[in-house]
Amino acid sequence: MATAHLLIQFHLKMTIIKDIMAAGNTITNPAITTGDFGKGGTAAGTTIIGKLLANIFTAMIIVGAIILVIMIIWSGLAIITAGDNKEKLQGAQKRLTWALVGFVILVCVFAIASFIGNFLGLEWLKTLSLPFPTPK
Repeated sequence: MATAHLLIQFHLKMTIIKDIMAAGNTITNPAITTGDFGKGGTAAGTTIIGKLLANIFTAMIIVGAIILVIMIIWSGLAIITAGDNKEKLQGAQKRLTWALVGFVILVCVFAIASFIGNFLGLEWLKTLSLPFPTPK
């Protein structure tokens, strides 16, 4: 009985989708921006997934860069305020060293992802870019 109910639901859903496609209507996805932000757009499923993965990857790189800047500032202030305390100075220098290692890792990840995108022809990796704020 439950299987028949599921089959009827599936058939109804497929009929609705078929009717929408036959009428030439498109379903607007608000996550896709093709112009004005928030109005949405339409695209193929692979394009949507590619844009989603590219946006997640870019967001992770940006968060890593923000953490990097915070770590560098924190290390610089700790070095300045360490005074004669060698333990604090060594801890700040170690933190700064690891922040710079993190920077190298961020750059390498971005470069490797771009290389793989170009080499394998993955469009969503080819379009990776980091948004830089520019004055107007």
